Amino acid sequence: MRLLDALDLRGRVALDVGAHSGNWTVNLASRVGRGGLVVAYEALPHYGRSLAMALRLLRVSNARVRIVAAGDTERTTGLRWRTDSNERLTGKTHIEPNADSSAGVIQVQMVSLDRDLEAGGIQLDSVGFIKIDVEGAELEVLRGASKLLSIGRPVVYLETEPEWIERLGHEVKDVFDEMSRYHYSPYLVEPGGITPTVLDSYLAQYAGLRAYNNVLFLPADSP
Repeated sequence: MRLLDALDLRGRVALDVGAHSGNWTVNLASRVGRGGLVVAYEALPHYGRSLAMALRLLRVSNARVRIVAAGDTERTTGLRWRTDSNERLTGKTHIEPNADSSAGVIQVQMVSLDRDLEAGGIQLDSVGFIKIDVEGAELEVLRGASKLLSIGRPVVYLETEPEWIERLGHEVKDVFDEMSRYHYSPYLVEPGGITPTVLDSYLAQYAGLRAYNNVLFLPADSP
């Protein structure tokens, strides 16, 4: 989260996609200030309701919780929150688009960021930062945010775990290519600052030391 020290988010909108327990949500709420807003997307209803309650208890008034999955279209999708052996997937809840309802899979509503923000009265050019951690569905989220990436030009920080992304039939390359379409450049967040990276070097370090599993994307036309 130290990367946020370099961003002036006061009065802006920040998105926490895959909010889980809300540590990013609360941190971002302090960064955007009273004049800003954080929208936290959490697909699992239990987590979403718990986060909304926690925000009320903490008196965080500049954050709202959307208990929906963020993706590429408006539809209903399967969300796996338990394994077939009934073990909870704490922190690893993920969408399974074609899965039928079962003890471990529930059906949830999916929205695209473009349409959901506009429906909520949020101007796309007011969004300054997006964090995305959705266990492999990051590409779907990006595809549902084409207008946001084109108009808003927010800083994007997202998880790029090859094994999770491949679970949904994609590759990390697809994520890099998608961001390149919108003229975003990839960086790694290191203790001393940010370092430019490319797909091959990112995958090489992941296969070796696995020091990084998130990538920071900055719009090429931004200072």
